Amino acid sequence: MPAKPKETFGQMLKKLRLDEAAMGLRAFAAMIEMQPSNLSNIERDRIPAPASRQKIDCICDAIGLANSDPRRERLFDLAANPTNRIPADVADAVRQQPGVPVLIRTVGNKQLSEEELKELAEYIKKHY
Repeated sequence: MPAKPKETFGQMLKKLRLDEAAMGLRAFAAMIEMQPSNLSNIERDRIPAPASRQKIDCICDAIGLANSDPRRERLFDLAANPTNRIPADVADAVRQQPGVPVLIRTVGNKQLSEEELKELAEYIKKHY
């Protein structure tokens, strides 16, 4: 049985635009100040997702995703995936918090599993 193709930023964006925001492509493009042709090409995976945090935040806000909605983080992760970019929100955190590189290097040196990283993130959310 073939592996299920991974979801792309464009696919998720289109689904959220239609299901959550219930907006047509042109109206949504105007709301996020993007050319409709560019939005269409992003949704069809013909051009890469936006690289800036501001643009992805604008998209998430226009869809109506709360800052705490995990789909918001998922969009950032998917935007970074095809080009192996660091997600824009993560890059901003590294620039704004001098201790973040130390944390990332420590985690990298420990070679934690994905499950251990999730546990660490939950611990931080709960205690800090």
